[in-house]
Amino acid sequence: MARPKTGETPIRHIRIGDEIWDQVEWVAEQDGCTNTDVVKKALGEYIAKRRRQQRAKSGPANT
Repeated sequence: MARPKTGETPIRHIRIGDEIWDQVEWVAEQDGCTNTDVVKKALGEYIAKRRRQQRAKSGPANT
């Protein structure tokens, strides 16, 4: 049976080394946001970059 809907984003568990996490905390402090905001933004930017790269590989005929 699936987890009941709570109206909230599910919590995900990932492993991030201290060196990167320290940098996440620094960016969050500088930007006045949460660590989660920093990670979500970074992942979103990475995914968008990869999609652009994939579209560029496919060429205009395949878009």
